[in-house]
Amino acid sequence: MSDTPIDFSALPQAELTDDGGKALAARLCATSDIAHAVAEAVRQNWAVMPAGGLTSAIGSYDYTPEDVAGFQGVVAIRPKGALSAEIVDAATPLEDLRTHQVAISAEQGLISAGAGLTFTQVNAALAEIAGPTARVLVDLTSIGSAFVGGVIATGGMGPLRLHPSNLLDAVVVADGGAPRLVSGDAIADIEGMQGWTGMVAAVRFRFVLVPASEFGLVLPVQGSDTDTMAGLLKYLRPWTRVTLPEAGQLISGEGGETVLNGIELVSRDSLEAFIEHAEEPARSKAEGLLQSCDYAGSDMLACLTGWSELSIDDVLMSLLDPETETIGGVGIDFGVGFSSGAEMETFRAIREGAPDLARTKARVVQPGKLKPWSTSTDINMVLPGDSSAIASVLEAYADYRTAIRTLKRELAGAVEVELAAYGHLSPAGIDPHHRVTLFAPEGAEAALTGARHAVAAHKRTLIHDLLFAARNHDCDVTGGEKGAPSLVEIARAAGGEGRLPEGLKARFRRARAAVMAAPAHFAFRAPPELKAE
Repeated sequence: MSDTPIDFSALPQAELTDDGGKALAARLCATSDIAHAVAEAVRQNWAVMPAGGLTSAIGSYDYTPEDVAGFQGVVAIRPKGALSAEIVDAATPLEDLRTHQVAISAEQGLISAGAGLTFTQVNAALAEIAGPTARVLVDLTSIGSAFVGGVIATGGMGPLRLHPSNLLDAVVVADGGAPRLVSGDAIADIEGMQGWTGMVAAVRFRFVLVPASEFGLVLPVQGSDTDTMAGLLKYLRPWTRVTLPEAGQLISGEGGETVLNGIELVSRDSLEAFIEHAEEPARSKAEGLLQSCDYAGSDMLACLTGWSELSIDDVLMSLLDPETETIGGVGIDFGVGFSSGAEMETFRAIREGAPDLARTKARVVQPGKLKPWSTSTDINMVLPGDSSAIASVLEAYADYRTAIRTLKRELAGAVEVELAAYGHLSPAGIDPHHRVTLFAPEGAEAALTGARHAVAAHKRTLIHDLLFAARNHDCDVTGGEKGAPSLVEIARAAGGEGRLPEGLKARFRRARAAVMAAPAHFAFRAPPELKAE
């Protein structure tokens, strides 16, 4: 670690905004040596805001001037990245790894990575050393932009519904002293904690091998037909049950040669909005999917992705129920298949474009309009193989969509209401995000405030309904994709920590203990529920 002093007051202002468009008032320190920068900041009494790729900076800047009154100011410390990862000797200690470096031990099935790399870069380096089918199973849709350190800090999950900790071997944390090596159960005090307990400097993952071919299969579905959708998810359950192998070994599942690594939801209105802004070839493919919705009379698409040793045609046949010639009761007449290579890249552009566009629109202030207000649902549930349990959860979301669409009609001409649905339908973790964004003309502050309160009330009702379904159908509510902030939001909607399911209560207590034990230089951003008993 370097011993060169850093003059934080001479650094430039951070031109950073969170997902809601809120600007960060801080100095920006970009560094390849996070431990040194953090130690200097704490020594000089600066509050530290870890800043990564900012793909999920939800509520990260929600602190008051009073929270930082005792510090010199706030410094946003951002790991330096690179165009590609620098591969260093496999024996390099994790604590010595710089933000743009990786160290790979192919024999042990381990890869160490600095906090400033993306998982696209990590897997590219892994392919070079361990082969093209080797990868870290962190399957975020933002693997090309989210930084490794930020993914650990948010605890973000992708379609596979695996927390990073499922494959983490160790994490290096910088919190002001010597860098700390954290492993085992203690990783829970870092993962999903938004940097409130320290900043991730480097990580060590177990990697696995996956089948050589990727595929995508898109099925038009009707969101209000919750029984049919529940039947589909129950039917596909075996193919989604993935067994994590030993490090460096081939992944497997109950579906034989085919593994579904995700069942994603894209609503018709999200697809329409994407088409307005998309470029070729994604635009034409998206128009074809919209046409499939028209032919099938559907308002949503269920997007299946996975790996297989089979061709896409053979994958389709292996998923087909020979008695009904459907996939779990959903017809395939208007389904669309995608194979490895350029087709899958186009498919990902469509699937990921819908949420990216919705988030972007929520940040941009349009001429003549107030700053948009936006909120997205995030409550992850592990479901049993019971179609009635799945249907009860899907019904809660269908009721929420109906309530928001009714509100849209009621506010027509005063406040514009946009609803985009996208996200995860896997029984291993169902969390179909529903983002509502409100747009109002300048001078309509009162109307926008009233609309915000109405949406927030509907969202609280949704969370209540989901918790009720969990109690009645033995579902495990695991929190949300955004770690501790999602947990706090669920607790607030439930009426307090005491009303949470027992598993969430335990997570809440642990999160509070970790925040209260953390240096104030990091914990200042944590919500009040986690800063005091």
